[in-house]
Amino acid sequence: MLDVKDIMKLTGIGRDKAYVLMRSGEFPVKMIGRKILVHEEIFQNWLKGEKTNKKRW
Repeated sequence: MLDVKDIMKLTGIGRDKAYVLMRSGEFPVKMIGRKILVHEEIFQNWLKGEKTNKKRW
């Protein structure tokens, strides 16, 4: 599972843009408390441009 800090490292974007991306609905995320997580495989597939199921878990 990747969190916002991981997304920042992988994409080179800042914290605010990483939060916007995670909340955009482009890929399913999981909220655990206040922490937003995305499965690494889903995020990598999204980066490659592959279609994802947009439902949240």
